[in-house]
Amino acid sequence: MKKRAPVGSIEHVGVTMKDLRAARRLFHETLRLPIAEYLDKEDAFAVKAGNTVIRVVDAQSNEAKHGRSGVSHVAVRVASLKEAADRCEDAGISMDPDQAGSNGRRAIWSDPKTTLGIPLQFVEQGVELKFQAHNAASLVERVDHLGIACHDGKVASDIYVNGLGWPLECTQTDSEFLIPMEITSNDKYGVASRAGTPIPTIGSGLSALFVWTGEFDLEIMQPLGPAKLRAPLGSVPGSVGQDQGAIARALDARGEGLLHICFKTPDIRGAIKAVKDHGIKMIDDQPRPGARGSEIAFMDRRTTEGILLHFAERLPVD
Repeated sequence: MKKRAPVGSIEHVGVTMKDLRAARRLFHETLRLPIAEYLDKEDAFAVKAGNTVIRVVDAQSNEAKHGRSGVSHVAVRVASLKEAADRCEDAGISMDPDQAGSNGRRAIWSDPKTTLGIPLQFVEQGVELKFQAHNAASLVERVDHLGIACHDGKVASDIYVNGLGWPLECTQTDSEFLIPMEITSNDKYGVASRAGTPIPTIGSGLSALFVWTGEFDLEIMQPLGPAKLRAPLGSVPGSVGQDQGAIARALDARGEGLLHICFKTPDIRGAIKAVKDHGIKMIDDQPRPGARGSEIAFMDRRTTEGILLHFAERLPVD
């Protein structure tokens, strides 16, 4: 199949939260992201991570109805709404009849049922924002990725890679194995042990696609088994089995869609300490291995106004 150019560039990542005052504290004061207010004085504000604008709106706003609470939608700036609509139709994406976009701009929205549960907002116009930096050193380099739960990775690739033209950065499969240990204990000759052959845990694991949007990746995750673990995502320390079970549980409860925002940081241990000093509890008090050779640490969503966030530190790969 001939590769197609990307449908457009990221305009913003949409976030919906109930308490905007607490949201300002979280994103600007705790995470130290530059902040801006919209000129029309609407009940919204923006922060910036690297080149990515994160637009935060009140949960009761008209805009919020398109997505779920927390990470809500992705806005894409295009040259032509008509061309974007035609491109979506070619990709099998249906459109919502609502043409009211962020900041009163004319927009078209995808039907999230046809875009993995993610409302995509297409706009032609950008918004000029004046960001105020935090007075302390930044914790965050940029948005690393948006986490997405899906039922079928091939369908995801057909929509976002083949249809909308964003390139596939890499794929990954996470598996979990049990290693049996044989131990012999003798009161005269002591203790001897031997590790046995690793045994794969049936139904535990994830497959993931990383799709590059020009500013961050879409980490599209498909669990390889049912929801065996009943702990919500981001509530207990992670492992392959826990991550798989929690994502499968999220699919059972809410269906496909956006799960979390990951922020790339140059110093994950320093970032953990900084947010803990502001009252954020960590699911991972110490970094653990993550995707693509990274170290990751999730924040406890009960202390981040219900939105699931995590840090990642990783070196670039040539």
